Amino acid sequence: MEPLVLFEDDHLLALNKPAGINTHAPDALAPEGLHEWLQRRRGQPLAIHHRLDKETSGVLVFGKTAVANRSLSEQFEQKALRKTYLFLTAAAPPSKPLQVSSPVQGKPAATVFEPAGRCGRFALMRATPETGRTHQIRMHAAQNGFAVAGDALYETPTTPLPRLMLHAASLELRHPQTGQTLRIEAPTPATFSDPDWLTSAREFRSLLFDPADTNACRLVSGAADGFSDAMVDRYGERLLVQWYGQPNQRLRNTLQSPAPMSQIVERSMEKQPIGETAMPESRFEIVENGLKFSISLNAGYSTGLFLDQRENRRRLLTSDLCGKTVLNTFAYTCAFSVTAARAGATVTSLDLSKRYLEWGRDNFRLNNIQPEAHDFIYGDCFDWLARLAKKGRGYDMVLLDPPTFSTVKKGRPFSAEKDYAKLVALAEPLVKAGGTLFCSTNARLLSPQRFMEAVKRGTARARRMEFATQPFDFRVAPGEKPYLKTVWVELD
Repeated sequence: MEPLVLFEDDHLLALNKPAGINTHAPDALAPEGLHEWLQRRRGQPLAIHHRLDKETSGVLVFGKTAVANRSLSEQFEQKALRKTYLFLTAAAPPSKPLQVSSPVQGKPAATVFEPAGRCGRFALMRATPETGRTHQIRMHAAQNGFAVAGDALYETPTTPLPRLMLHAASLELRHPQTGQTLRIEAPTPATFSDPDWLTSAREFRSLLFDPADTNACRLVSGAADGFSDAMVDRYGERLLVQWYGQPNQRLRNTLQSPAPMSQIVERSMEKQPIGETAMPESRFEIVENGLKFSISLNAGYSTGLFLDQRENRRRLLTSDLCGKTVLNTFAYTCAFSVTAARAGATVTSLDLSKRYLEWGRDNFRLNNIQPEAHDFIYGDCFDWLARLAKKGRGYDMVLLDPPTFSTVKKGRPFSAEKDYAKLVALAEPLVKAGGTLFCSTNARLLSPQRFMEAVKRGTARARRMEFATQPFDFRVAPGEKPYLKTVWVELD
């Protein structure tokens, strides 16, 4: 069960939504929201009956059955539920309860505010909305002189904060089956007491990952987590810090707290490695989606696993691939191959590096999968795609995740931005009727729309195309765009 689950039974699913994730995706090419993420992971429909703003954390309830959906719809329509929020404000709060009644977006709206103590330099407020208008609490608080801390939309913060300090603390409702009162509470965020960027980054990830299932993630995602000069990836009890400019001493000092890491490796993306001594490659194990993978922080910029493909690997893992065949091109250390094999497929891994293919065999063995039952081909992927098609080979699924730039046979350059359609055209003949073509790229300059168009140009057999992007821990700052783009294509 996901760490963010607060309550679940046959009818209801209640979550502690992290700040910074949408309730649902705003459009088909946007990063998915919690709704889509949960439905895909669980393989079951979930109904939305209320929403929280992207930057608001706290209790969010989904219906799982027709009985629950009818009951929740009635309770929300009749305003029979009681919602309580907590928020911080830098202003002087009212000394006693205050009821605010003023229109929001031209509609009647009412909120009751109460002082609830202090959190450091901020006053803590409790808000009970009597109506459910968009941004109601935020607007009413700002209009009355005690704006929510960190609310750049309705105030001008003097000091940037890691998040909007607004939290849906509790939701009281009538259980759809028993009729009994059910009160669901979400713990007050740690960031309220310690409004530090790294505290916020850690708390965000702690709600998403059960370390027993996945202990590798992006801990700091640049400006989105308050450190524009750094990316920090966590691999079990080790950290890989990549600096874009001068190292941030404040971040350096706090990465070891609260629990010391066994190893922190620092790298400059402009110069030679820093903060480490040269040493031979040594590997250790991490867990992702319940599978084991071998990692090295001493092997240059490639650790052995691209963390941003985690959700795509999970989707593969939960697919029914028993008796199916999968071709994994640009296989690297065969993480996709191991995942497909665990899902029941017979996998062919194709890569230009013998070293990485051998590393991939080790990953098979780590998961008690015999590599001898699968194929490993050393060679140029572009060349081999044509050769396999000429031999009449066919696969139920072909995976394409090429480097953004590379040099193919005879010195011809490949650019994902310019040449992806040609790569798709090479791979399409290898996909059996009714099969799947997986197309992915991290080319930052290639927009989702242009990438979808490139995939369409490469195949005339596309029956259905589904877009996906990077996982939640690879956060995106305002004004930035997700760099990872993936299309799952079902072919006729």
